[in-house]
Amino acid sequence: MIIDMLTHIGVKKGEAYKVESLIELMDNANVDKAMICSQLETIDNDYIYESTIKYPDRTLGFAVINPWDIDGEEQLEKCFKEFNFYGLKLNAIRFGYSADRHSLLDPYFELCKKYSKIVVVHGMSDQFSLPEKWAEMAKKFPEVPIVLYHMGIPLAYDNAISLAKEIDNLYLSTCGSYVPVMKKAYETVGARKILFSSDAPFGDMEQELLKVRYITSNEDDLEMILSGNARRLMNI
Repeated sequence: MIIDMLTHIGVKKGEAYKVESLIELMDNANVDKAMICSQLETIDNDYIYESTIKYPDRTLGFAVINPWDIDGEEQLEKCFKEFNFYGLKLNAIRFGYSADRHSLLDPYFELCKKYSKIVVVHGMSDQFSLPEKWAEMAKKFPEVPIVLYHMGIPLAYDNAISLAKEIDNLYLSTCGSYVPVMKKAYETVGARKILFSSDAPFGDMEQELLKVRYITSNEDDLEMILSGNARRLMNI
C-alpha cells in the first residue's frame, strides 16, 4: 500500500483543483490513499469532507485552520467530531505566526491531544517555521505526533534531522526534499521516522515516489515509509 501524506485540493486564485483530478494522479502513480487538505488561500473543510464521503477508500481528510480565526477551535473540533478528520495541517508562514507561539497554538494542540489526532506542518528553513520551533511544540505535547514536511530544506535540514532523532513524536516527511537530505535522514533516524508525501498537485507524485525508492530498496523500510508509519500514526 502507498499513502501520500500531503495533497491539496479545492479552489484558489488561478486554480480550481478538484478531487477527481487528484484521483487520476493517484491512479497514474499507483497510490492507494492520499491525505487531502484544503488550499490554504481559500480554506474549505466542507469540500474536504465531501471528498472523503465521495471517495472513502482513497482519501484521508485533514483540517486546515487559520489559528487567528476567532472560532478556530470550534472549526477544528467540528472537523474532528463531525467530519472524522485524521489531523490538522498548519502552515505558520501562510497565516503569519511563529510556530512556537504557545498562546496561539496550544488550544489547537490540546484538541489534537484530546481527540488523538496528528499535526502535519510546513517545515522549511523560513523564520516562522524553523524545525526547532515545531520541535518546541512537540516537546510540550509529547502525545501528539508532529510530521515535518520538507525536512527543513534548504538551510535547516541538519537541525530537522537531529531533532527528529531526539524527539520521539517528531517525524519527517519527504515532499520537496532533496535526495541527499532524504538519504541522510534515512541513515540517521531510520525508516520508522519518515513518511512519504508529494505535495500534489504542486509536487510530482511519481517523481517523489522515485526519490523514496532511490534512497532504499529494503522492502520492510519502504513499507514503513510509504504507508506503515502513516497507518500507525493515524490508527488505520
